Amino acid sequence: MGSIKTRQGPSMLQLAAELVARRDANQPRATVLLGAGASVKSGIPTWPDLAQTVCKKFHWNIDNNDPIGTIEARLNRTDTPYAQRYTVFQDFLADRKPSVGYAHLAQLVRDDLIATILTTNWDPLAEIALGRVISNGRLKTVIRGELSDESIADILAWRRDFPTIVKLHGDLQSRLFMLGTRETRRFSEGLLKELVSRLSSCSYLVGQSAQDLDILNALLQARRDEGALYHVRFRDDPSDIAKAIERAGAQIVTGLDYSVVAPDVKVNLGDFDAFFSQLDLAVQQTLTEKRRDHLRKTERSIIDKEKLGAGYINYARITELMHLFTLEVKKMNPDLILFLDDPDAPGGTELERRMVPLMRTQGMTMRTARLRVQGESGSRTFRRSVTSDLKALKMQDIKRALILDSITFSGNTLRLARDAVRKAYPNVDVRQGVLVISQQFKEIQDERAKTDPSEEVLAQTVTDRHEIFFPWGVTQTTSAFSRYFESASPNERRLVQISRRPWGTIEVLANDELTSVRLLTIEAGKKLSFQRHLCRDELFVALDDNIGLDICAEDLQKDASESDERVKSLILEKGDYVLVPRGVWHRTKASMDRVRLLEVAFGLYDQSNDIERRWDDYDRESQDGSG
Repeated sequence: MGSIKTRQGPSMLQLAAELVARRDANQPRATVLLGAGASVKSGIPTWPDLAQTVCKKFHWNIDNNDPIGTIEARLNRTDTPYAQRYTVFQDFLADRKPSVGYAHLAQLVRDDLIATILTTNWDPLAEIALGRVISNGRLKTVIRGELSDESIADILAWRRDFPTIVKLHGDLQSRLFMLGTRETRRFSEGLLKELVSRLSSCSYLVGQSAQDLDILNALLQARRDEGALYHVRFRDDPSDIAKAIERAGAQIVTGLDYSVVAPDVKVNLGDFDAFFSQLDLAVQQTLTEKRRDHLRKTERSIIDKEKLGAGYINYARITELMHLFTLEVKKMNPDLILFLDDPDAPGGTELERRMVPLMRTQGMTMRTARLRVQGESGSRTFRRSVTSDLKALKMQDIKRALILDSITFSGNTLRLARDAVRKAYPNVDVRQGVLVISQQFKEIQDERAKTDPSEEVLAQTVTDRHEIFFPWGVTQTTSAFSRYFESASPNERRLVQISRRPWGTIEVLANDELTSVRLLTIEAGKKLSFQRHLCRDELFVALDDNIGLDICAEDLQKDASESDERVKSLILEKGDYVLVPRGVWHRTKASMDRVRLLEVAFGLYDQSNDIERRWDDYDRESQDGSG
């Protein structure tokens, strides 16, 4: 990649590496100071152009060829209703959509790389963009004028690394428009101190001329030994203010350079949209060892899908599992085995039917009995309880009992039975065991077993399905549970919530998120390009059997071969879920039959920059996502 055509500017990859290093070292996150230039691509004029347009619309004579001064003089008069400012500006600021630069800026905030956005803009574009990817519980917007300077200073002091927008000159929706030095100046001592502190860490001045003298004062007081200041300029600005910012140690980012994802395309890095798009994409290409290890972890979890995702356990497999499970029970050597007996789900009794003969061949002489669990009014889930006569079990001489079932998703039935037996026989060590255990419940129990060994559940195999087909029929979860998938960042996981209803099942794949959903149909023998995304994670749901998936978490250079040993291949079955985080190379393909794949993408869909391709049967390696 070429260098930025400036005297001082670092490359975008260097800027990205600095942001990632600060986050990994738990240093203060970056701050962005935005001005009117940030909103031009969203259809909002710069302040001089806006002032000119307003004067023309309302037929105001421009004094001394100064439209800004004319507006300030008219709207700052004591007899002018304050609400008139809203009437003057609303048509030029309202109903605008954030440009792609705001979307990429929001991604950087979501990824915990930028924490504070200081803006002199009245428009709501930053709030809209961040609100799409960050929950209201995490994001806070404070407006100077609605809150006192000292209140804003207090908020900034305790929200050090939490997403915060500070609107220094008011806000359209609050109908607060600060005009002229009489209103915008005079930061309180406490607010000035907090702004200087923010701007002393890694900070970016974008679309902002710093003509507000209090803002300029904060920039000049900031300590450059705590972090660099980057002044992003659309063109090299010879103004006195720009020169003062340079003398204060700012590094200038401007001019044309090659795109980080398209080496033959040049972009103007001084442009708001181009700068934040390139910075976000460069971050996604910055694979520190910590992030590479995390991507390898996600790669392993995808590969484990073949082991965890089996939706059918046939006769041969159940026979194998029964033999292995019986041996594990023998090692535990309980005095009594209680097989769960659910009239609506015969898994426990089917386990007993197959396991008791195996116990005899293994010389296992422990007692066995059934423990009935059922719901009221013919329902499997309503008011479930143990209905067996526990006193008839005569367990006074039993030291350890083991409750067994064929499968558990949430552990509720096992826990219900265990608690009932423990209550009836408090001196008996009651343990739990299942042939098949859900991955989510196993993780919970493994964590509990670290402090209480009796919480450990004996299990032979693990599934991440919410329903399993056994030789005796299908068994489904009876209660809601959540499935988590590792995403691109170590502190981020995707959630799929699964809930039963009287009519079936609800699976919430995305909820109030920035998402896109596609249905892919891959013709027999065809395959997609080997690709990775820099802005979005993709959740694949197999709608048919025998869908091929190639993945690789390593950094594949352009000269890598399709036979590269680092590429892993697996087969998805109908009903499988796989989350492929941004940054992981992947390709889906069909074999002998046409197959369908549901694709749910989380994150920014930047069609021009998001996708990188390697091997493609249709020569699209250099094309963007539209091809």
